[in-house]
Amino acid sequence: MQWQVEKDQEMKGSMRVFFLAVSVLVSLSGCSKESEKPKDLSLLTTTTVIGEIAGRQEKDGAWGSQPVRNISQVEFASTGRGVFYIAEAAGQFHVVHNGKKGTPYTNILTPVLSPDGQRAAYQAYLDDKPRMVVDGREGEVAEELEVPFFSPDSRHSAYQAKIGGRWHFVVDGRKFPGHLTQHNQFGFSADSTKIAYVDSVDERAKPRLVVTDLNFKQQSVREATGATMVISEDKTRIAATSEIGGRQRVVELSFAKPDSVKEGRLYDSIKGLVISADGSSVAYLAEKGGTRVVVFNGEEKPFPAGDLVGPIILLPANKGIGFLTSSKGTCTLHHPFSGGAVEQRQYDEVGELAYSKDGGYVYLGRKETPGRSGRSIFVVVNGKEGPKFDKVIKPTFSPDGQRVVYRVRQDGKRFMVVSDLNGKIVRQDPEYEMVFPPVFSADGKLAYGVKDGAKLVWKVEKL
Repeated sequence: MQWQVEKDQEMKGSMRVFFLAVSVLVSLSGCSKESEKPKDLSLLTTTTVIGEIAGRQEKDGAWGSQPVRNISQVEFASTGRGVFYIAEAAGQFHVVHNGKKGTPYTNILTPVLSPDGQRAAYQAYLDDKPRMVVDGREGEVAEELEVPFFSPDSRHSAYQAKIGGRWHFVVDGRKFPGHLTQHNQFGFSADSTKIAYVDSVDERAKPRLVVTDLNFKQQSVREATGATMVISEDKTRIAATSEIGGRQRVVELSFAKPDSVKEGRLYDSIKGLVISADGSSVAYLAEKGGTRVVVFNGEEKPFPAGDLVGPIILLPANKGIGFLTSSKGTCTLHHPFSGGAVEQRQYDEVGELAYSKDGGYVYLGRKETPGRSGRSIFVVVNGKEGPKFDKVIKPTFSPDGQRVVYRVRQDGKRFMVVSDLNGKIVRQDPEYEMVFPPVFSADGKLAYGVKDGAKLVWKVEKL
């Protein structure tokens, strides 16, 4: 019974994975003087109004004679240092990035902010002809486009464009020769000097994993690899499935030394591959001879009865894994490698499992009350249930492990909740039209974006 968390625009997360990093390849041709300026990737730690939506009620000078009639896809940078939204006026759409209105288009798709919040990229359509717009500059008209990415240091942009029947990578505005198929997985290295992606040379070929510099000159290619590919949170290591004679194994490698590969055992099939934040551990589900096993750093344990709900989660300090299963109305939390207790509950659904640095856990449960709608979703913190709401999104622990923070929708109202380690509410923040995912400062402050009427505010507060 797979946990389903409804994704709606009001609660849409702005925190996309943009591969945070600390250094940059500044000698690469095509970098502008603007891109060479120092990038501020630090978290904004004071409450600040970082944007305001103009022209919604009356005619606004910036919008000419037509008022803005629709606002969509508001997004905050995870540092709080940038924001954009899409505005519709006179039947056309504009990206408004940090208060600056962009060119009007008939449609805009996949808008993305750089980690520092100062750059934006999106697909723009005129007469059904797409082109990528990066920092307000239009790229070549293409037949199709893929989602754009920014490097961890915010200096480089990359996307794929289908032009002349072939897919090309476009990095910092430079187009590189491509193939007949597009990439299906992609990521930058921590130092922003390399990218990893999975593609195939033609539609009949098996996938291949490629690690390359941004000039596409120094490449490491591993054939029949990458049906699944994951990159560690620190963007230093890669794990992927590799096919050999109809069977699969997991291979591990680093961005720094992509030709040095660690190979796992062969299995009939592999799924659910995950890698730890520092890339030192991997885990996955495998099948051999009709038997299911869960694998953690090469060690096997039998997989319990039931269906996996959500991903496998690696415990802090690589002490094992945790995962949720569902079977015949019973939902179970498992810790097969660490000796932790197995927790069973009679819930309708579970999901969104997370751990604190000390091994505390939280997940969402749902249990309907007969004859009553709504108020059925709650957090379960270390085995204790919190209050029920209409909707709860992605509970997460504070850095010190002493608080759980999550977003809530109740009776159409949206707000942030802070609870203790027993699930009891410590604080319920004010209600807003939109509430965006929380992040934490180095000194433990809670920060998140909100839409407060026309104001787009980055809120920072003590826990």
